[in-house]
Amino acid sequence: MHETSMDRLYLHSPFRNWPPLGKLVLSLALILATLFTNSPAVPLVVLAIGTILFSLSSKFYLPRIFLFACIDTLLVILIGALIIALLTPGSTLLSAELGPLTLYLTREGMNLGVLVFLRAVADLSILLFFASSTSIPHFFTALRQVGLPASISELAVLIYRYSFLLADQVELMITAAQCRLGFKGLRNSIRTISIITACVFSRSMDLAERGQYALYCRNFQGSFPSFKTPPKMTAVWVIVPIAIFFILYYLGYLTSGWLVL
Repeated sequence: MHETSMDRLYLHSPFRNWPPLGKLVLSLALILATLFTNSPAVPLVVLAIGTILFSLSSKFYLPRIFLFACIDTLLVILIGALIIALLTPGSTLLSAELGPLTLYLTREGMNLGVLVFLRAVADLSILLFFASSTSIPHFFTALRQVGLPASISELAVLIYRYSFLLADQVELMITAAQCRLGFKGLRNSIRTISIITACVFSRSMDLAERGQYALYCRNFQGSFPSFKTPPKMTAVWVIVPIAIFFILYYLGYLTSGWLVL
């Protein structure tokens, strides 16, 4: 199978031997703790935990495409929090006139916008930790331990693997088009994009057919044997995340009156 950049990142993570389902339960407990409390203290604590775990897992390294996705996500979060701050009614802190429009920034809107921003960034750090320390094949293999059908698990792994092969083909076609000045001018760009889109469809069908023949040649019986099965989740991985959730929830209860402004 094609090794992806996320697979290489996973191989260097010190948390790769943790049970995938245990990491999932821990991540869900931390994410839910930020959603069930209205105090900014809880997202800040979860952000610190996620940042520490992510730094230990990958030393803040991400493949370039995932780094761009994270930057784009942060921009969307920031814009959304700003819109919430501007549209929430309350006592006015600042006002600005933009032609016929007057924008008001309220105290309640500022507090809500900062809370939403902290929640989203904290949850993003937890998801980055989970993604950098958990292999997709191991994760879906672990899901079979709780009743996920084997056909769905194998299909998800195949889609994950071959999507990266298809992305490599798209990158090669874009590079070839750039070398032939295919993106010079709007008309040429539209024509080149349409050609690449059509070629991607035909290449995907060809890739699927060749992949099917390769599986048949290797006596594929409907499931991929795992060289190293992921460790099973124990009761500790249920008790500890639940305890962490209630501790954070209680922290949110104690700091429920905290506001940014």
